[in-house]
Amino acid sequence: MRALDYLGALFAAVLAAAEAQSGGVLGALVAVQALLAGVLILVHRKPQAEAPLGVRLLAWGAVLLPLALRTDGRRPLWAVGVSAAGLLLAIWAMASLGAAFGVAPADRGLVVRGPYRWVRHPMYTGEMLTWLAVLGVSPTWSNLVIVAMLGVVIGVRTRWEERLVAEYDRYRQSTPARFLPGVF
Repeated sequence: MRALDYLGALFAAVLAAAEAQSGGVLGALVAVQALLAGVLILVHRKPQAEAPLGVRLLAWGAVLLPLALRTDGRRPLWAVGVSAAGLLLAIWAMASLGAAFGVAPADRGLVVRGPYRWVRHPMYTGEMLTWLAVLGVSPTWSNLVIVAMLGVVIGVRTRWEERLVAEYDRYRQSTPARFLPGVF
């Protein structure tokens, strides 16, 4: 799987360069997120436990899925705001994970700093906000199917992460919100 990590880091660098060329706030945020992901993929800790190969491949496949979302080019202010908020939350969560970050579910150590103090899966919350903004601007059947598929993959990933990470049961007790404080 380390070869997949190297390919993922290369993909992140290419995506970051492409997004940086697109300009705008959202392009810059996606570029930062992609660069951070690429660096963290290369320096992440060796896991104590990992999900089965099928789940790891599903997680990596889901990295590509958001690239299939399509818009008609409109960027209403509300959508830019929601997307930017989602990207900022995802970047903050990713930076808080540091060397514990990985694409596939694994136990690289429990992180309870940054947004993880209030929400157990803030990176996924940020990503979902971004995808929902795209769906709100371009509510096509294909975008709906893609967002639904991404939601299913997040469900699989979170369940495996929660099973694999040591001391997760205690963390779940102290941080009951999975995605949104006071909601779920």
